[in-house]
Amino acid sequence: MSDRAVYADVAASIAVVAVAVVAVLNLEPITARAALAGALVLFFPGYALTTLVFPATREMRPGVGDLPSAFAGRTEHAGLPLLERLAVSFGLSVALVPLFAWTLQMIGAEFLAPNIAAVCGGATVLGLLAGGTRRLTTSADTRYVIPIGVLTEYRRAVRGRSELDGVLNVALAAAIVLSAGVVTFALASPADGAAYTQASLLTETENGTLVAADYPQNLTVGESSELVLLVENYERETVNYSVVAQLQRVESDGTVVEANELDRFSQTVGPGGAWELTHGVAPKMTGDNLRLTYLIYRGPAPEDPDIDSSYRHVTLWMNVSEPDAGDTRAAIAP
Repeated sequence: MSDRAVYADVAASIAVVAVAVVAVLNLEPITARAALAGALVLFFPGYALTTLVFPATREMRPGVGDLPSAFAGRTEHAGLPLLERLAVSFGLSVALVPLFAWTLQMIGAEFLAPNIAAVCGGATVLGLLAGGTRRLTTSADTRYVIPIGVLTEYRRAVRGRSELDGVLNVALAAAIVLSAGVVTFALASPADGAAYTQASLLTETENGTLVAADYPQNLTVGESSELVLLVENYERETVNYSVVAQLQRVESDGTVVEANELDRFSQTVGPGGAWELTHGVAPKMTGDNLRLTYLIYRGPAPEDPDIDSSYRHVTLWMNVSEPDAGDTRAAIAP
């Protein structure tokens, strides 16, 4: 048996996964992307895991007491024939979906189709490569290779089974198809409400990392503090954003009684892109509990911008005082 035959399904799976990832990233929702996205999420991750855990093809299923042998190199019980392998692949893939979602949350990525495709595709390729390597360490007479005449073997296997087995098989197949349809629709055709713009106000640490912490709370007039406004475009189209930075004096009932405009900015951002706006805040207005507000608009900003007219906004409360006599740290703006 040649190594090429041993790796045939691994190579083919990696190729299909690569095509599926490219399709999710580039094709329109209602295209071949739908079928490829469903397979990417609901079949290939589980198939990669079965390749790793079950490198053999013996017609013998591991019992509960034998499961550790599948991971310890004892391959006499770590085998699955093709049909069982395909069924287990669907089940394992469904079980892995929450793990992929948790991974996205841990790395701070949005639960969007491109990110899902990247996580599923990466995990699948790693599993297939590891599984193919482990398969080669299995004895040649038991290592798994895609069999010939699968349909003939299946017809022999189902002979003599009860009608109840047939009904259960149909029900299982229907459940798999339904699950695949739901996930495929979510990946291929995101809801209209999924289009949005996300805005975050961040600060930069000494090592250059952007964090939502360590905001300036107390400044003096003319003293400058640097903030980063992150605007992320999930509108699925190119957007020309405008930003107005204001320092506002606000009454206890939320009424703005005074607004000092600090700066205006604009930037065109493509779909899926982000705009990192670094802004040095140098307040001229003094007072406690002043509200630094970034008003974000799609298109040009109005002459008299406010929160009600903005598309998105982020705010930060701060205290601004007059500099002490002889304090040379604050440069009074003209």
